[in-house]
Amino acid sequence: MPLFDRILIVDWSGAGQPVTGKNSLWACLARREGDGHAIEWNENFSTRHAFMQRLEAVVGAAVAEGQRLLCGFDFAFGYPAGTAERLTGSADWRALWRKIAYEIEDAPDNRNNRFDLASRWNATHFSGEPRFWGRPHQHVYADLSDRKPPAPTKAPLAFRRSEQFAKGAKSVWQLSYNGSVGSQTLLGINRLSRFLDESGHAEHVAVWPFETGFAATFDKPVVFAEIYPSLFTLASQDEVKDQAQVRTVAEAFARFDADGRLATLLDRPPMLSDEEVAVSIAEEGWVLGIGHRELKIACEDTPLWPAGHLPYKGGERTAAITEATTRHTPLSPLVGEMSRSDRGGYPQ
Repeated sequence: MPLFDRILIVDWSGAGQPVTGKNSLWACLARREGDGHAIEWNENFSTRHAFMQRLEAVVGAAVAEGQRLLCGFDFAFGYPAGTAERLTGSADWRALWRKIAYEIEDAPDNRNNRFDLASRWNATHFSGEPRFWGRPHQHVYADLSDRKPPAPTKAPLAFRRSEQFAKGAKSVWQLSYNGSVGSQTLLGINRLSRFLDESGHAEHVAVWPFETGFAATFDKPVVFAEIYPSLFTLASQDEVKDQAQVRTVAEAFARFDADGRLATLLDRPPMLSDEEVAVSIAEEGWVLGIGHRELKIACEDTPLWPAGHLPYKGGERTAAITEATTRHTPLSPLVGEMSRSDRGGYPQ
């Protein structure tokens, strides 16, 4: 029997202003229909605020209708072991999430203080051995370099255990330049932490694997999990890559759920020691499916459909959400945040 009735896949964004199209926030919702599945919608959101309104509606609908929902987010749910204790005094993922949410400012129009915060944390928590790096070239921050610092020699290190098994994964400490995920991680954790504390839905949501362990049975109807869409190869299509990516992953996970493979991917990765499992559950988190042979096989045999070849309810569209624009000094630069040149990441 499938584990979920609906699957929501989210390609997050670290943008500092409203943006649509390439390198913006896309999300796709698939629903189970009998023995198959269909796409409910595949939409582009100009701001994180706009998407969070939709997330609240999707979670609320699933709970109200007694349905089970998997939400996969394309940003890291944790930092390398030792980070939470360094920043909060406790090796606990939730303490770190709340620390980030308390200090990140992320306005409805995407303006945010992530570079200022990273600079301040480098000075106060990582003095002499900075972790965060990467910034817009036209802006200067006292303790945030545009160059990669030497790889850390003590905890927290550059990579989490799960990232060692994900080809091409960048360090969560890297905030800018091609392929970076650090900005998305700070801003994504902030939004999910606030959602759990403020939406009223926390009693219905479990964060995998922190609150569930490596398991495929859940006490709560909604599960949040970290995903890595780059594991899936996309066919050449005349559409935005992010748009194709969220649909491909939503379709793939829906099929995996139908044939039982998703349950395996949620289970304990076979190569992890008991100590590594404990660290993953307490602090680092894990990427759904990483370390399982079934995922590699599943990705290799995943059919990829061109746009328009699947049944849609409402089709693919850009979310028509108008937001008021406030006029004051931006919290984050509006341009030049992501250079097209890649300064590289820590060697893995």
